[in-house]
Amino acid sequence: MRITLRLSESLLSIYRASEKEFDETIVLDLDGSMSIRQVLQHVGINPILTPLISIEGQTYGLDHILEDSSVITLIGPLAGG
Repeated sequence: MRITLRLSESLLSIYRASEKEFDETIVLDLDGSMSIRQVLQHVGINPILTPLISIEGQTYGLDHILEDSSVITLIGPLAGG
């Protein structure tokens, strides 16, 4: 099963500050079905840092079971003001 993760700049900047860097796009070939939470844990992304998860414009929770060829956009926490 092939899954693509797209990480937002807000999420990437958190990991850059912790000296653990990820590419903006991560393509994974996985054995069998997994939830979003399991995929994040597999690659080393803390699920707490992904308050918004989108697949083809729809938002999903961490326990959503992924389908083959899913492209998941992970948005990190936003701050401002």
